[in-house]
Amino acid sequence: MNAFVQKHRAQMEAIAAQCRTSLLDRVVPFWASLIVDPVNGGYRTCFDTSKALYNPNKHGWFLGRTMYTFSVLCQEFGVKAEWMDIAKAGFDFMKTASVGDGRFALMLSPDNRVISGAQSIFTDHFAIKGLINYLYSLGEKASQEEIEHARALLDRLLEHLESPDVILAECPDTRFQKHAVNFMTLAVLTESTKLFGSAYHDRLLECVNRSLYQFANDEIGAPLEYVTPEGKPLPIGPGRLIDAGHTMESLWFAMEAAPLLDHPEWNARAAQVLDWVIDRCWDQEYGGFLQHVDYEHGKPEEMYLTTNYEGTPVAWDDKIWWVQAEGLIALCMSAVNNQSEAHWDLFVQLYQYVCQHFVSPDHGEWYSFLHRDASMLSDLPGTMHKGPYHVPRCLMMLVRILEEALHA
Repeated sequence: MNAFVQKHRAQMEAIAAQCRTSLLDRVVPFWASLIVDPVNGGYRTCFDTSKALYNPNKHGWFLGRTMYTFSVLCQEFGVKAEWMDIAKAGFDFMKTASVGDGRFALMLSPDNRVISGAQSIFTDHFAIKGLINYLYSLGEKASQEEIEHARALLDRLLEHLESPDVILAECPDTRFQKHAVNFMTLAVLTESTKLFGSAYHDRLLECVNRSLYQFANDEIGAPLEYVTPEGKPLPIGPGRLIDAGHTMESLWFAMEAAPLLDHPEWNARAAQVLDWVIDRCWDQEYGGFLQHVDYEHGKPEEMYLTTNYEGTPVAWDDKIWWVQAEGLIALCMSAVNNQSEAHWDLFVQLYQYVCQHFVSPDHGEWYSFLHRDASMLSDLPGTMHKGPYHVPRCLMMLVRILEEALHA
């Protein structure tokens, strides 16, 4: 055990135990009892604090996200029939959600009619990531035909990413490329190694390099959400934005990929970029990470002051559940991988902030949004964008990072 871990051992053990309990005794049971549509199949996520379903439509992102979460739970904590059944519900629903050509519907009605079709390449990213993990969790029970189908879907996804029409749907301003598209591909290719080994390593290397050395720009010392197609900063409009959550998510993806491709230097680079995020997006007064900022002036341009989440206006300096979740993972992983005291200290601060302000004492899930000062903006545990993904993934990752460090 290295000196850094030894110094923080007691705190690491306590946080790991708390996260394990929160995950397995509260968050997972909350979703396990609600997520599957018992009549028409698929997943529903829009539940209020009383667990009442207030919107029965099905968001396509959670087809793959839910498969991923419950499959990885089996990988991390041992196979449970209940978890595999929930993941299988997504596997069984893939044909229903398919709209052809390797693509999946963005939104379906309660009776599974397509409301929105292949409008988001992220739907396909999530579906493939979930499928890979489900098949991996099946082990020898997964057929070769199913594995080959997963690989065909992944190959088709990579082809679609070269299509201007597909990319325009995510980033209609042709002056830019969008970081989220790149790091979502990074995430899927990292997961692909579970089934396909090094088959996609060249493409994975490209994705990590873009995230760490193009979207994260040394010229201005900032991680940008949008850069030109050539990977250069263009400080106008969206090209001025730093998205804290997306950047931190991409950083821990890159650190996860580092040992797979034998690039340990990515850990130090991720720590450097994380410091750029902290400098601009950490709220020194109230704690937590802001939604997004102008890379130079803090407050963004008028058109980016508010984001509409299903009718809830969320200000640029409000606090969003998933942004804090990605911050916890990135800070914890960087602290351990880089033996960074600064990142450990901020990780502990953020962990305490989330426990105090975001975690519901009633059911253990996190609230959706807080105002900047941590007053309540939305206490909904489930929405079209919030289901069993960011929070359980965060808790799983924290348990893994801390327990692996403690037992190394």
